[in-house]
Amino acid sequence: MKYQVSKAAWFLYENGVSFYEQGTLDRNGVALFDFYRVDKVSAEQKAVILKWCKYARFFGARKEFAPELTSCMIAFPKAGFYRVGFSD
Repeated sequence: MKYQVSKAAWFLYENGVSFYEQGTLDRNGVALFDFYRVDKVSAEQKAVILKWCKYARFFGARKEFAPELTSCMIAFPKAGFYRVGFSD
């Protein structure tokens, strides 16, 4: 299946990745990524995600008032990411 940012949530669900928060990351008013916050993602799941979308990014995340609680954030590029020229 070809990458489409609008199908990212469905793709994660189909590959066994459950998320509990989603949103958009932007810089200077340009939406660059749609993100999904998950508790964990395995190495196999990361490989599948990167095969589907080679510009997907994985970030560590912490709670503001409970920094000992960590999670992972998976970010999928939006059109603004490609327009700004971050993709090489």
